[in-house]
Amino acid sequence: MTLNHPIFTRWPAQYPDRLQLFSAPTPNGVKVGIMLEETGLAYEPHRIDITANESHTPAFLALNPNGKIPAIYDPDGPSGTPLVLFESGAILLYLADKTGQFRRQPR
Repeated sequence: MTLNHPIFTRWPAQYPDRLQLFSAPTPNGVKVGIMLEETGLAYEPHRIDITANESHTPAFLALNPNGKIPAIYDPDGPSGTPLVLFESGAILLYLADKTGQFRRQPR
């Protein structure tokens, strides 16, 4: 499988069938990594050096136009369609829904 997104020209995926996490060791960046570990989803991390402005490169901005970490690329999104998502809260909710974990079901 080849991932067809500009982000992979700068940060190639070694495991293209896995969810790809683009992040840095900041409070918001770490949340998503913890969630991925807790849910047991297979993922490949890519460290974005925000001190070197890597989050403002054309490749990263193609993934997240806000230029902020974290962001994910899920090759197996809803209905098997690849999904790009950013903002830690949105990612956490998506991962909870995807796995059926850590989210209280409505009564």
